[in-house]
Formats: sequence, structure tokens, C-alpha cells
Amino acid sequence: MLVILALAIVLAGFCLWIIRFVAHPTVRTLLRVFVGLCLAAVVAFLILASGFPVSLLVS
Repeated sequence: MLVILALAIVLAGFCLWIIRFVAHPTVRTLLRVFVGLCLAAVVAFLILASGFPVSLLVS
């Protein structure tokens, strides 16, 4: 599980570095939002996979 988290962080950093070279500002912003959402999904998966009670997240 820690390997998945480490790979996600490295891949997100690489994607954010690549986004610097995109010329169109709207596309650049949308790609940053997409990478952020992907990182949020990975963090949510890791929290839920670790056994964190879902009822605390909902209430």
C-alpha cells in the first residue's frame, strides 16, 4: 500500500512537471485539476483501505 502511495506521488509530480510545457492556459488548468482529483482519489482509497471507519467520514 505504501508503494502505491509513493508511486502515485512520484507520478503526480512528474505529471505536474510535464504540465508546465503545455502552452494553452485552460488546458494547463484542467490538467492540474485532473491530477489533483486523482491524488485525492488515491488518498481516499488508502484511507478506506486502511480500515478507517466510513461512518466518521459521513457524519
